[in-house]
Amino acid sequence: MGPLLSLSSALWLAMAPTGTCWAPSDQTAGWKRVELPSEAPALAAPEDVDQFRVGEPARLRESDPRAYVGATKTSPGRMAYTFRVPPGTTRLEVAFLEPLRGAKVDATASAGARAFPLLSERRQPGASLVLEWSAADVDGVVVEVHHHLRERPVVRAWSSARSLWPEREASVPAAFKEPRALYFLHPGGGRYVTLCQAPGRGLMLSRWPSEGAPAPVALTRVP
Repeated sequence: MGPLLSLSSALWLAMAPTGTCWAPSDQTAGWKRVELPSEAPALAAPEDVDQFRVGEPARLRESDPRAYVGATKTSPGRMAYTFRVPPGTTRLEVAFLEPLRGAKVDATASAGARAFPLLSERRQPGASLVLEWSAADVDGVVVEVHHHLRERPVVRAWSSARSLWPEREASVPAAFKEPRALYFLHPGGGRYVTLCQAPGRGLMLSRWPSEGAPAPVALTRVP
């Protein structure tokens, strides 16, 4: 009966619906620590909030000014934008000054002597582009925009993301490495943050906590 109950519990947790939510007791700015409820092992803050769970990889978003190598005119009506990324990077976000208005976009990743396509003549209506891949040894990405009869695109901003394990980072204080906990950085400014069970949501940070200790917060179930 024991193994059967354990299997049933595991299946129930895996099927726990997204949207089961709690309100943290402390809504002030700063790092917070929440013990994960048994019914919400994938508890998470909103996607735009810095957060991580110990024992799981988190994506560290970086905006290194050296990552953008520059732009090159490859042929009339085509511009190539070259980026260099650190080891382990699996995501690149590029924002242009103006929307691309349906321009075709090619994107190619390089890993040493290897190269493989990420996009092939994909039309992009907006001003932002998100590229993702699974190979951990990618060190560069070239984005080529076919801007015929349009203004030449200008890169406004960029960021890359790589997966890291919080408990393995020497720069992360021990107070941020307790098991079965969600750590999140409350943005303050009067914002009310709700935490919800969100299986499959990738957790992302713009920086690791570097000093101090997180404030422990209690949770109240949201009806």
